Amino acid sequence: MSNHLTIRDRWRVISLRFDQNTHPNRIAHIVHCSVRTVYNILELFRETNDVVEREGRGGVNSLTNDEIHILRQLLYRYPDETSTQLNNRFYRRTGRFVTPRTIRNHRRRLGFRAVHARIQPLLNQRHADQRLAFCQRHIYDDWSRVIFADEKIFEVDATGLVYWIPYGRPRPTVFRSQVQYKVAVFGAVWYNNRSDLIFIHGRTNTSTFVEYLQDGLHSYRRLIRNYYFIHDRPTWAHTVTAH
Repeated sequence: MSNHLTIRDRWRVISLRFDQNTHPNRIAHIVHCSVRTVYNILELFRETNDVVEREGRGGVNSLTNDEIHILRQLLYRYPDETSTQLNNRFYRRTGRFVTPRTIRNHRRRLGFRAVHARIQPLLNQRHADQRLAFCQRHIYDDWSRVIFADEKIFEVDATGLVYWIPYGRPRPTVFRSQVQYKVAVFGAVWYNNRSDLIFIHGRTNTSTFVEYLQDGLHSYRRLIRNYYFIHDRPTWAHTVTAH
């Protein structure tokens, strides 16, 4: 292999090829070397995960055991960071530069996989206990004549955040997402039917709540006489006007 390229130039070849998907002919033009030299550097990197010739070439791990230990610590501590971000942290910890591709290769070898976080509602233990107690108190009630109504906000989380975790470890839980798009609707369900869905625009008060009831249940008024009506606890749902 030609020795006129510096170590920095050789890593630049690797970055251009694997991080920017540049064709070897174009790489040769950029770093001022032959195409054969580019292919030799790429072959060396595939075999040794490094760009420097070593004795006993073939399957040599480019990171020492201590460096792998440091990388594993970084992977556990920063599971949502990209290989480039981890590469920068690795350099600050060890003083050694490796490519983001090397980070990705070792991340897979160490048994980490990519997942999306599981969305968890903000429900504390007291709320969970209250819900369980309510179910136990009313387990034998006749629920066929009960109407449940509520508003619901449907959200689209546009962050696309990916976490890298070891195989066998449960996915992380996100309690609050950075919501970019959302739409609110009102609806009701009962034993053998459901109301129309009403889209909510703006804030809800007693007057708008009554409008939701009228619009959503108007077609079913004659069918739901002598039903119990259950809603959550906002003030405007329990006024005289709403009742």
